Amino acid sequence: MQVTYQMMNAFAAFMLFTSVTAAPASETAAGAVAWADPKDCHRFYECPVGGKPVLKTCGPGTAFQSATSVCDYEHLVASCWHH
Repeated sequence: MQVTYQMMNAFAAFMLFTSVTAAPASETAAGAVAWADPKDCHRFYECPVGGKPVLKTCGPGTAFQSATSVCDYEHLVASCWHH
């Protein structure tokens, strides 16, 4: 019984973690475009083909990396270096 409880906790943690991390624009939807919020390195806009831009936030400790269109560690994102 305890093993099942531990497995359920691990699965719940996995689902929570994967839901707050951003995927590359190419994996989000074919043709979707993503770009950094110029006011906050932790946020970015994502726009599906034919849709309206949606403001999204990277997970804790990460910031949007324009070069790769993914959230990466803050210390690797140049736009966050002034913080």
